[in-house]
Amino acid sequence: MPNPDLIPEPFAQSGDKNPIPLERAISDPIYRASWKAGFPPDTRLPKDVGGEAPDGLDFNGVLNILSQAVVFLQKGNAYQFDAALAPYPIGALVRSNDNLTTYQSTAPNNSNNPNINTTGWRVYNGSGFVVDNLTTNDSAKALSAAQGKALQDNKLESNKVGAANGVASLEANTKVPIAQLPNASTTATGAVQLNNTLTSVSTAQAATAAQAKVLGDRDFGVGQSWQDVTSSRSVGVTYTNDTGKPIQVMINHNFGQYGAITIGGIELPMADGDAFSFFNFVVPNGSTYRINNGAVVVWAELR
Repeated sequence: MPNPDLIPEPFAQSGDKNPIPLERAISDPIYRASWKAGFPPDTRLPKDVGGEAPDGLDFNGVLNILSQAVVFLQKGNAYQFDAALAPYPIGALVRSNDNLTTYQSTAPNNSNNPNINTTGWRVYNGSGFVVDNLTTNDSAKALSAAQGKALQDNKLESNKVGAANGVASLEANTKVPIAQLPNASTTATGAVQLNNTLTSVSTAQAATAAQAKVLGDRDFGVGQSWQDVTSSRSVGVTYTNDTGKPIQVMINHNFGQYGAITIGGIELPMADGDAFSFFNFVVPNGSTYRINNGAVVVWAELR
């Protein structure tokens, strides 16, 4: 639809005209017009019954003000905030003082000047409406096309295989396909599978915390204490270390000229020159041990 006929300039812009008051003063002639009353009743009566003709300069003044607004809008202008017009209703639009931004009122009875205080206003268009970054957290503003293109260029697509640079893509359920996860090794980072045993020889799996605790519990001396077991031990009897850890045995013993102990079926000769002596040895977990001969004075074990 084409534009209607344009008003080239406000009516009587260069002609004579009266300023139109909000209300007619008592001292004004009875035919004077005002914004509140318009033309007074006397101007609508015949002159032969006391009527007064309206003032042509008032007509020029009214039409000049009205046509000023039309010409202003014809040229694509918008009104700036004016405290005289406040409060503004919700949805009202005003232009900033620099004419680069349009604000919209988001609250009824809004008297805040958006050039100073934007409470109750939002940027409707113009400067500040389009955000050219990815850090602004404002749902009322638009993202620039440049930033939209950056998101598009860097998005992960579900139908693409992992890129050569090692960046994984996403499947239809927005998960990284297992096939694209590299295995971790001693020289490379990646996905690690947990192993809850102490028998694996894998260099790509990691032991669980539970198995690490098992190893810690097996440390020699951890959770163990020295115990006098003389009353429960006898020479020539084979015992088994079933504690789950190595134990240490210390004995005050008299072998005579020659004596021996047996650990795990291996006999180890011990000689003390026919005297009492102290000696100790370690028994691995699960291994058997025995004092083969002689006289035991004290038998103690770290277990």
